[in-house]
Amino acid sequence: MNTSPALLPAVVRPAVEDRPWLSSDHCAGPVLDLLDALGWAIVDTPEANVHATSPDGRVYVGWLPEDPAAWQRDTVWQV
Repeated sequence: MNTSPALLPAVVRPAVEDRPWLSSDHCAGPVLDLLDALGWAIVDTPEANVHATSPDGRVYVGWLPEDPAAWQRDTVWQV
């Protein structure tokens, strides 16, 4: 099936310079609030890491500011 590009939804992405907060260790609130509002299961650990699973269980998002492996990867988010 071929679909005209004019009929497809536009992909909107913030400019790279608008996203440094996503890789920081102090501002997960906007993302976690969105996932919570969309019905994701969210679990906090005693170490202050946060794990979220989509309602259908197919997607995982982790915010891992206290995981040393996350800092070795140079990111605190895992999808």
